[in-house]
Amino acid sequence: MRVRLRSGLMLLGAALLVLGLLCGVAGCTGNAEVTLEVSPEEVEATPVPAPTVAIATPPSPTPPVSSTPAPLPTATLGSTAVASAVPEPTPTPDRSAQEFLDSLAGEFHFVLAEEFEYLAEISDEWNPESEISIALVLPDETLHGYQATESRISASAVKPLWAAAALEAAGAEAVRPLAHSALILSDNLAGGRLIDLAGGVDAVNAWTGNVAELSGTRLEAWRFQDPNRVAGDFRPENPLGNRTTMADLALFYVRLYKGELLGADETAALQQWLLDTSHSLASPRDLDGVLLDRLPPQVAESSLHKAGWLRPNCCPAEYRQMIDAGVVVLPEGSWFALAILSTRGEFYDLANQWVSLAACRIYAFVAEDLDIVCEREGDGVHDPEIWPEPAA
Repeated sequence: MRVRLRSGLMLLGAALLVLGLLCGVAGCTGNAEVTLEVSPEEVEATPVPAPTVAIATPPSPTPPVSSTPAPLPTATLGSTAVASAVPEPTPTPDRSAQEFLDSLAGEFHFVLAEEFEYLAEISDEWNPESEISIALVLPDETLHGYQATESRISASAVKPLWAAAALEAAGAEAVRPLAHSALILSDNLAGGRLIDLAGGVDAVNAWTGNVAELSGTRLEAWRFQDPNRVAGDFRPENPLGNRTTMADLALFYVRLYKGELLGADETAALQQWLLDTSHSLASPRDLDGVLLDRLPPQVAESSLHKAGWLRPNCCPAEYRQMIDAGVVVLPEGSWFALAILSTRGEFYDLANQWVSLAACRIYAFVAEDLDIVCEREGDGVHDPEIWPEPAA
């Protein structure tokens, strides 16, 4: 990682030198879930993923992967870039000084993209069959991602959306009795009642598309305790049609945290319920504090999130996953939204380790926290006793 950091600094130095030359010529001035039950019909059919658009990330060399990740480069939270911007080491002759300045705004994205690639290599090394998605969204809704718009089974990670739709339809007092069970314990029966309070599956989808403006998230069916709780155009051949993307989840949290989705009282209530979720893991078998477990305690305690999972003994390996998404609040009060998924891996304990490690390393990069140690003893080593397979 030091090679990457040094190359990044050399890139920035070279860019500034060229900028100085340009300024001399052009006369420019510097500005500077308790248990997620899945019925048999929900795991027998192969899900049909929605069309996706890949997030462009610039190719870059990465160091050999080892079980001990390298130190992170850093960048300030205030640096934003369009996700598809690719900074160039030197300006082309026909580019103006301002165009070159604008390209430097992509440095945050450029170095962060290298980190995403490095995390992907770690995932491949630990859990070769796994697929991953990462979305980091800044308060201005700038998206940085790795496979961020890939359609994924949503599991319980979207229960906060159901709660938001229910809050708008029925108010905080009606939702409050369900909040602890549905959002903190991730109880599926309580989650179904949130859908009912919102007006049903179609009403949840209408709120998701029209209010939250999330195009990649859809609820097909949630038949716990009610086999008729399905979308109006429910397709029985697609029982795993509950879908989302990490980009959608992170955007939801940005808009919720800025108070753009609900009234003030409803926003405060939902944020508090998501703040009351678990901020750490008491044991390797815990599932509801993965995102925040390796963050500094004061950061974790100030952050809000909701995990969703399909675990061993619940589902075939090709459907197992961990999603965790929320808002990470830095000590000085700045913040960003983060959504991370690992799915289809053979080793479920390593999938959860990876999500936790990825969240910590991304936090360290954005917060410029040089003191945090994200790695832990035993990382990357599968322990079959943590999530034993059922007897044949």
